[in-house]
Amino acid sequence: MKLSTFAIIVSILAFGFGFAFIFVPAQLLALYGITIDTGGVILARYLGGANIFLGLIFWSYSKVAPTAKSWPKLLLFSLIYDVLQLIFTLIPLLGGESNSIGWSTVGLFAILAIGSAYFMVQCNKAKV
Repeated sequence: MKLSTFAIIVSILAFGFGFAFIFVPAQLLALYGITIDTGGVILARYLGGANIFLGLIFWSYSKVAPTAKSWPKLLLFSLIYDVLQLIFTLIPLLGGESNSIGWSTVGLFAILAIGSAYFMVQCNKAKV
């Protein structure tokens, strides 16, 4: 897989979750067995906005050469984000506060973290 393809995949996932958190936050979280009140809807929409921002960043990078100096930093920050999200998804799962669909999100963040780490190494090798 090329780095540009990875960037587009991250963008599509971020846009998908972003718009879902903005337009149907309660319904999306209900799939995970989580109910939220008005305050939770507001926070979910903030998360949706952040996901759209992440999607825009990766979309804008989809045409940037893998040898660009900024790629490793973006991938490092993406790796940190993915690992944090993985942890924040695992905690309610292990605490019984979410249902088994949450494991798909854990898997998704694990795959994205692995992808970010892999391409970060590839970008650093390309510089040498």
